[in-house]
Amino acid sequence: MNYSKLYKPAFAVLAAGTLLTACSDDDDTSVITEKEPSEVSFIVTAGDPETDLTGGVYMKVFSDLTTVKENQSVYGDDAGGVKSPDSYTQVSYNPATGIFTGYIYARGASAEGIGSMQAGLRSYSVTNGVLTPIGTTTVEAFGNTGFFGDYAYAAQISKPMTMVVDKNGTGQNITLSLADYAIDDVTPAISNIVDMGNDLLAVVLNYSNRDSAAVAFTDYALNIKSVVYDNRIGTSVGAQRSVRYAQSGADDNGNVYVFSGSSATDGKVGALRINKGTTEFDTSYKFDILTASEGYRFRKAFHISGSKFLLDFYLDKTAYGNMNASGKMAVVDMETKSFAWVTGLPDPSTTSVGWGDGYQDAYYLPIAGATSFSGNGDSGATVTPTIYRIDASTGAATPFMTFGSGDLLKAITILK
Repeated sequence: MNYSKLYKPAFAVLAAGTLLTACSDDDDTSVITEKEPSEVSFIVTAGDPETDLTGGVYMKVFSDLTTVKENQSVYGDDAGGVKSPDSYTQVSYNPATGIFTGYIYARGASAEGIGSMQAGLRSYSVTNGVLTPIGTTTVEAFGNTGFFGDYAYAAQISKPMTMVVDKNGTGQNITLSLADYAIDDVTPAISNIVDMGNDLLAVVLNYSNRDSAAVAFTDYALNIKSVVYDNRIGTSVGAQRSVRYAQSGADDNGNVYVFSGSSATDGKVGALRINKGTTEFDTSYKFDILTASEGYRFRKAFHISGSKFLLDFYLDKTAYGNMNASGKMAVVDMETKSFAWVTGLPDPSTTSVGWGDGYQDAYYLPIAGATSFSGNGDSGATVTPTIYRIDASTGAATPFMTFGSGDLLKAITILK
């Protein structure tokens, strides 16, 4: 993935309770240069398989993406990691600020941490391989998560609100004016926020009463400039229980791809493109992913590098609901519209898939044994917790890092 582009901070928190306001960034020349894989560090997040979401997590920094590592350990006081008393369902890392964020599911919150049954964001600065906590922010609820500009964010599921957290760990809840774009009295919800650069965001939306694509274009202060719609694909949002997952993202050239993986309508399972520098759907582009997959729908979409994405498919051709199991992976090249099933992974019906990350034509995917949250059941098979390296050119997965049975892998986060 090419990270040598310019990252520009675009707004600042003036004071507690004030709105985020855009500021000049014309003189900002900070550049993030892509490193060789042997020089790259990464964070592994792991929990306790006995408690799943309620046992907190540990985070540990490792180095070198080129060397296979065996029998590692992250979870536990003796493993050398940093402990969070609260459990995470998602994580993100903003390379512009060096801030790592863990997103706390309400059921995973502890009295020792932010308080029982409270969702939130816990932020850490990462400097020279050291994780230092800088702040925790509670939220009412969240679905999709990520970062843009100099901020991490967590968008609510059913309200047009987004918690935005700065590099100091200070959070502010912002309400987008999505009620102005209600259709038949239904206000859209936020599916994902994609940073298009230069003070422009693509906020992917979903309407509960419509099966079509919708994108709002905003500045970094989340002021809406325009909204576009396209009926060629269905709604762009993935769901698993109360969590929401992105089905959109930008490639290395700045093109934004909007996917629909869970539409009930066959002809609407696919992807559209918004070309770099534009705020409209490309009317000449559509990728029919349902046909390419021979009838499978998908829950999640993650950028790998270049124009390649990893898609997380449901296990059955009739499945596409938020309680259905997934974990069948495929690599798609959005430019060439090529499709390849991933080979070499364990049986997805017995596993729990964590939060992965991509770098230089490879995707690193953490897989552990099935849990109650994964919804995949457990056939009784023993699954060694493993981070697999998926070659995006061939779709072949091989073990990159193995762990002891005491580690429930949650995420790998590459410090790009």
